[in-house]
Amino acid sequence: MLRLGKDGWQAVISEEFTFDNVRKIATAVAVYLINNDLVKKPVVVGYDARFLSDKAAETVIKVMQEAGRSFFLVDRDVPLPVIEWEIKDRGAACALMVTGGGQPAQYSGLKLLPGPDLAKKKNIKDIDRYLYLSALTTMANNPDPDQLAYLSGLSQLSKNNLAKSRLERFDPRERYSKYAGAQVDKNAIGKARLKVVVDPMFGSGRRYLDRLLQQLGCQVEEIRNYRDVLFGGGVPDPAEANLAELKTKVAENQADLGFALSGDAGDFAVITGGGQYFPSAHFAQWQEAGSLLACLRIVELAARKGLKALA
Repeated sequence: MLRLGKDGWQAVISEEFTFDNVRKIATAVAVYLINNDLVKKPVVVGYDARFLSDKAAETVIKVMQEAGRSFFLVDRDVPLPVIEWEIKDRGAACALMVTGGGQPAQYSGLKLLPGPDLAKKKNIKDIDRYLYLSALTTMANNPDPDQLAYLSGLSQLSKNNLAKSRLERFDPRERYSKYAGAQVDKNAIGKARLKVVVDPMFGSGRRYLDRLLQQLGCQVEEIRNYRDVLFGGGVPDPAEANLAELKTKVAENQADLGFALSGDAGDFAVITGGGQYFPSAHFAQWQEAGSLLACLRIVELAARKGLKALA
């Protein structure tokens, strides 16, 4: 049975990850938003660089339009932390992100990112309850309150609501760049002139972190920086075993730092100029800010106190 779960839903493409199952989850989310009087707030929809991610995002949009919702849809695959930031910046009810994270290429998934009005544990539990109810073929003789609420919300989804729906496509890079750049000491980073290699691992982080670092005065080279739905035959997970190319490039360039980003840039890892590997968990104090901003804070720390401060 389908479950969204607190970490999202992931499955093998064309087996369990199908447009039909994406539609079922999107329907459960739409019904939840209707039943919690959040239809007036917009929804942000994003997707990663995987095969058919953009088409799955369009499936989400089509379902939500039947609730008469307004949407912000990214114009290309986008890093997960950027979508998380867009929720607050746009006052959205939530975001739905089509992403397989750091899973192998044959996987994809759907992740719900709640806005401030939603208590994460409760909304995921209620949406999973709606998914269970949607799988029932008959109504119980004495339906429980959840079943009645689900059916009430479901009845409000209609193609007649399409005219009320508004869709706006957008490119978040400039706005996010201004936000992220303002969170660190630009002068300190600029004076250090650090050499950095960025490895987005063929995923959605390409042309994001490298651009942010360049704007702050770093000398940057980006590798594996084009969309490849097969991720070069590897896994877009920044585990040390997957970063041989980044390690080599850092050494060749005599770079100070190397950063690797997972497929949706939701996770990261660091390689120092001496070849030392640090996973994102080593920088737990900055993880809540998202991977891109955490990387900027690491560069700021290295610029102000040297690479030894990372240990």
